[in-house]
Amino acid sequence: MNEGIAALVGMRARTLEQGIRSLLDGEANAELFYGHWRIKALAKPARFLKARNPSYIPSRVFALTMLDTFAPPSGGRSEDLIARAKKAIAPSGHAASHQTIRGLIVDALDAARGDVDRFRATIEHSFDEVMDRVSGWYKRRVQLILFVLAIGLVAAINADSFAIGQRLWKDDALRAATVAQATRAVNAGQAVCVRETKGQGPAATAAACVSRVEQLSLPFGWSHATSPHSFRSGLGKVGGLLVTAFALTLGAPFWFDLLGKVANLRGSGPPAPGASSKPASQVAAQPPVQPVEG
Repeated sequence: MNEGIAALVGMRARTLEQGIRSLLDGEANAELFYGHWRIKALAKPARFLKARNPSYIPSRVFALTMLDTFAPPSGGRSEDLIARAKKAIAPSGHAASHQTIRGLIVDALDAARGDVDRFRATIEHSFDEVMDRVSGWYKRRVQLILFVLAIGLVAAINADSFAIGQRLWKDDALRAATVAQATRAVNAGQAVCVRETKGQGPAATAAACVSRVEQLSLPFGWSHATSPHSFRSGLGKVGGLLVTAFALTLGAPFWFDLLGKVANLRGSGPPAPGASSKPASQVAAQPPVQPVEG
């Protein structure tokens, strides 16, 4: 769902454009940059009204395009990049009035010491540093979208972490059945429902896994018994749903890896009375559980 939203609104391209604008001193310079043929070649085909800007720009393409735009050769003649850059930062040059661009070129000239390859590599490195910051912007936005989606999902199915935890704490039989199912998944290297529906597609796998959860009779779904009946229980319900929503934003790989570690930790201790005598080293060597896609 998150990937669909990001693709629909062009979030990657928009975030990249925001970083380009901050690096090139504003909207006008960004428009010049995006109007270059190299950037247009990376743009996505037109959808509906206009083509979309690229969602990824290689650092080498950025360096060459920026120099062509703000340090162009004089009179259409072929010039050395170093010479072009020095003219661009001169008082009458193209980059003289743009503080960030001028600083970028000056730093690259200082580091290059006359070496063209090092000059271009320094600009590429500066671009990569900005893109690392842009990636942070994108990840924070993704986390926000994931949290909103998770809230909607857990509210729809009433996945209350407090209610589930309370039921497992009080019901010994349910807790034992849940642990047994988790342990079987760890020992098999993947969820049982994944193995049983291999080759049937993600929809069949998801349905089988949901069925496995339903067999445990955990308090999912809305009913009179699982609905709050007082202000205090309502606050607890909101808190439990928010905890589940936060847990979902961490992703399935995180929780399956944690499940494997907990199961291996349980197996490394002394066996319970009547338990299997399987060595702890063999239990610890089991591969982690594979998350269910979709």
